[in-house]
Amino acid sequence: MQKKNNVLRMTESAIMVALATVLSEIQIVNMPFGGSVTAFSMLPVIIIAYRYGTRWGLFTGGIYGLFQMLLGMNNLRYGTSFWALLCIILFDYIVAFGVLGLGGVFRKKIPNQGIALAAGGLLASVLRYLCHFISGWAVWGVWAPEGMPAWQYSLGYNATYMVPEAIVTIAGALLISLFLDFTSRDITRRSKQAAAGERSNAAVAAKMLGLGSVIGGILYDIFAAVNVLFVEEADVPSEMMLKVLAVTAVAGVVLYALGEIVQLLSDLRAQKSGRSE
Repeated sequence: MQKKNNVLRMTESAIMVALATVLSEIQIVNMPFGGSVTAFSMLPVIIIAYRYGTRWGLFTGGIYGLFQMLLGMNNLRYGTSFWALLCIILFDYIVAFGVLGLGGVFRKKIPNQGIALAAGGLLASVLRYLCHFISGWAVWGVWAPEGMPAWQYSLGYNATYMVPEAIVTIAGALLISLFLDFTSRDITRRSKQAAAGERSNAAVAAKMLGLGSVIGGILYDIFAAVNVLFVEEADVPSEMMLKVLAVTAVAGVVLYALGEIVQLLSDLRAQKSGRSE
C-alpha cells in the first residue's frame, strides 16, 4: 500500500511540474528584462505541497526550479563572477521556485481549503519575490536607470510582475477549491455541502483580489511615471504601462463580478436550505 501511495505521489508531482512548466510559458505580461505574469504557473506546485506536505513540496519546487533554469539558460551568461552565477542559480531559480513548496503549510492551521491554499499562495509569492529582489539587487542592478540605487530598482521592478502573479495565484487557488477536494486521495469533486460552506469566503476574497488587482495596476503606472519624470534616462514604454493597467483593470472587474455572483449563489442556496427546513 505504501509503495502504491509513493508511486501515486511521484506521478502526480511529475504531472504537476510538467503542467506548471507549460503554464509558465503562457505569459499574460512579459517584462523586458525578465519576469512575467503567467497563467497560474505556481499553483500546481503549491497544490502538491498542500497534498503531500512541506518536505515533498520543497523537493518538487526545487525540481520545477531546475526546469525553469533550463528554459532560461541564456540568463546564466550574465553571471560575470562565480558568486553572481551562484546568485542567479539560487535566487532566480532553485530557491525562488523551491519556496513554492511552503504553499501547503496552512493545511492543518486553516480548515477552509480555499483560504488555506490562498494563504499558501500569498506566502510563496512573497518569498519568491524576496528571492528575485536579492538577485536583482546583487546581479541585475546594473540595469538600473542612472541615479537609482540597485536595491530600489530591484524592489520596484520585481514587484511589477510578482504582485499580479500573486493575485492570479490566489484567485486560482480560491476558484479551483470550489470544485476539487485536494485532501482526498484521488482529488475528487467537492461535496455540495463543503463547497457551499466556502462560497461566501471565496466571494469576499474574490472582491478583495479584484480591488487589489486594480490598485496594483495603478501603483505600477505611478511608479513607472515617477521613473520617467524624475530619473534620468529612465525608459518605461507607454505601451507596457497601458497593457499592465488594462490587464489589471480587466482582471479586477472580472474578479469583483465573480465575487458578486458567488455571493448571490451562496445567498440563494442559504434561502433554499432555510425554506426546506
